[in-house]
Amino acid sequence: MKNMQKQVLKIQGILLFLLSFTVFATAQTSSYRLHTADSLYERKQYTQSLEHYEAILKNNEFTPAMFLKMAYVYEGLGQIGRALYYLDRYQHISGDRTALVKMSELAEKYQLEGYETSDIDFFITWYQKAYPYFTFSLAAFLIFLLALAIRQRSRHTRPVGVSISMLIVGLLFTTHLYYGANFSHGILADSNTFIMSGPSPGSNVVERVGEGHRLDIIGQDDVWLRVRWRGQVAYVKGNDVLRL
Repeated sequence: MKNMQKQVLKIQGILLFLLSFTVFATAQTSSYRLHTADSLYERKQYTQSLEHYEAILKNNEFTPAMFLKMAYVYEGLGQIGRALYYLDRYQHISGDRTALVKMSELAEKYQLEGYETSDIDFFITWYQKAYPYFTFSLAAFLIFLLALAIRQRSRHTRPVGVSISMLIVGLLFTTHLYYGANFSHGILADSNTFIMSGPSPGSNVVERVGEGHRLDIIGQDDVWLRVRWRGQVAYVKGNDVLRL
């Protein structure tokens, strides 16, 4: 029995070592690749640097400066949709308001929709940042109310007030999870995007537009995103949109 426990501990140690080595090696590789990408960028080998930045991003790794450089390269390549997308991501994590000015300039230059700043836009941005905290807080409060209801029942007390509170918080939590996860912005990345009246290729075409326009995403139906476009609900293919 002791020998078996020793073998198990030995295997666990080996697995832990391999996992640690893999994480360390991945971090070293990403760091090296980022240094390579930055060096290529400094030497004005922009497309080559972009390949490295994209590879790093596929591993869900990034820096604010990387997003800013990617936006600059994509603007130079004439891919305004992706330039605006990375500018938006840069601004989101850095808080640099000069990025908003640059986005407004590009939107005005290319006559793009969806970049007007309003109180609703600021609320959406704030809500997106606070989404995980809302999720945790509502879940924790729901668990607390459930424990309180169980405690009252154990004391043979009818938890009427607690039950009503649980119902309200449960509805808020469900609404938050269902709508909050889908409620976001997106930027059109395809230069020839069809905005449809319904989530089907057979629906009526509302408009055919180019890349760079920013949309409010309010839901999803299979491969179609439900969006707000010029004051009405419409649909676009999910792979035509870069979600923010």
